[in-house]
Amino acid sequence: MDDLKPPADSSSLPLQGPHWKQSDLEPANMLPLRLLLQPDGSHLELNRPEMLVGRHSESDVRLRCPEVSRRHCRFVFAEGQWQVFDLNSLNGVWLNGLRVQHAVLQNKDVLRIGAYDFEVEIGPTTLPMTSGAAPKVDKTPESVANVLPPHLSGSEPPHKKAS
Repeated sequence: MDDLKPPADSSSLPLQGPHWKQSDLEPANMLPLRLLLQPDGSHLELNRPEMLVGRHSESDVRLRCPEVSRRHCRFVFAEGQWQVFDLNSLNGVWLNGLRVQHAVLQNKDVLRIGAYDFEVEIGPTTLPMTSGAAPKVDKTPESVANVLPPHLSGSEPPHKKAS
């Protein structure tokens, strides 16, 4: 039988499996990601290195819209850049008019999640706060749902209701 021995310096290895979470490791040089809702200017600020966006109540950023899947996409800050990953959502993630499974985000990119169009802003916030509601998104997904109303427009391409 094979004898599996732990490495001599096993104390320096990170936890694996369900005990290890990427989001627990905050990079010191992480830049905040701000998503500006178009055209009204409400915004979300993602300030953790990994955040889940979806319609589900356990999402980090909850978007209550039938075109948003329960687990729609994940934003990750890694290797000094923000990335978005589509989680096999029904209506997809669109970046500058193209559907993407994975993309590196740049300033001024236009990101579409369900019926929401966002302009991407990366780095320290420089925009003045308006008198309207524009919360930072920390760990309270409910705050996002109250700020971002679903967009309904006749000029938009038809979306499927996500399950």
